[in-house]
Amino acid sequence: MGSSMRLKDFITVQSVSINPMDAPDHLFHLYSLPSFDENQTREEVYGRQIQSNKSIVPDKCILFNKLNVRFKRIWLIDNKDRDKICSTEFLPLIVDEDKVDFHFCYFLLHSPAITNYLTGQNTNTSGSHKRIDPDDFLSIEVTLPSMTEQKGIGKFLYDLEQKITVNRQINDYLAA
Repeated sequence: MGSSMRLKDFITVQSVSINPMDAPDHLFHLYSLPSFDENQTREEVYGRQIQSNKSIVPDKCILFNKLNVRFKRIWLIDNKDRDKICSTEFLPLIVDEDKVDFHFCYFLLHSPAITNYLTGQNTNTSGSHKRIDPDDFLSIEVTLPSMTEQKGIGKFLYDLEQKITVNRQINDYLAA
């Protein structure tokens, strides 16, 4: 039997703001909603091209979109690249890996139960631009399997996702 916890028991939002225009000639790795929607590849952008404040992206985190959560724009970040930034429409989430497996947490956040809960809790109610409240998000209660099961599930789903990505790239290449 698993243990019941709230997301805030094992996830921390790390929001550190930066103004890229302060470094106009600096090349940033930008994780944005448009680049996620286009091909889930970050953009390489100079500071002078970025017109608004961004959040610094930690080396190992999950970027979870605050806007229109039903579209599930969730980015798994695990690299030591410098100068990673993201739209302030993402919550940079740090996972306490002593409590939850990193990959399991990523797939947990994709679950329909989380999405359905959040689409019912949106604070800004204008039709097309619904934002979640980070406090509501962090208060979601989940039941977690044992760490051994989490690691197995997380690895299986991550490996499967990687295989799907490679197959998609092969198909795109063959189509071209």
